[in-house]
Amino acid sequence: MDNQEKTTFKDKYNDPSVSWQNKAMLISLYHSIMKYQYPTWTQLDTAQHFEVSVGLVSENIRLSREMDDGKNARKIKNSKTREEGLRYIDRRYYTEDRKTFNIIDEDEL
Repeated sequence: MDNQEKTTFKDKYNDPSVSWQNKAMLISLYHSIMKYQYPTWTQLDTAQHFEVSVGLVSENIRLSREMDDGKNARKIKNSKTREEGLRYIDRRYYTEDRKTFNIIDEDEL
């Protein structure tokens, strides 16, 4: 058995050769796994693990979800920068109402 180094999510995220799209997916995947294993896991916990802001974690989760099944997935995947990709995300806000989530369009605010 050879001595191969184990690559962690954080190592991969910090690899400069990894695209911004893959970094967004890494954070989202890591957050989902941890949330599954530890139901009280929060975006703050993910942010602390990766040593980034909670805002960055939130944006990356939104970008990853949108790349998976959003109406602008192709545009986001083809964006040269993260900031450009964010422009293609629908401006919706989620409000928690006890057991359900309501989607509110920005125009309704």
